[in-house]
Amino acid sequence: MYEAFRPDVEAAIEEVELTAQWEPIATKYNKLPFVTKVNPDLNDYMTQKTLDGLFLLVGQEEEKIREDPLARTSDLLKRVFGNN
Repeated sequence: MYEAFRPDVEAAIEEVELTAQWEPIATKYNKLPFVTKVNPDLNDYMTQKTLDGLFLLVGQEEEKIREDPLARTSDLLKRVFGNN
């Protein structure tokens, strides 16, 4: 999935010319003591954060489907999660 998302993330970042601003700031920030380091490679960082967000949403939807039988709107969902 990472490889599928990365080109779109790169295109969006290029469109707003964000990399030129991010890398110097992230590099200086990472030199500070006692901070949680950030990834200075903005394309990698944003692609990973995009996937993190996607999996969070998928998890929330799955939880809703498991808890609420009315959320099982398709035959496939009814088969997978039971027809209670």
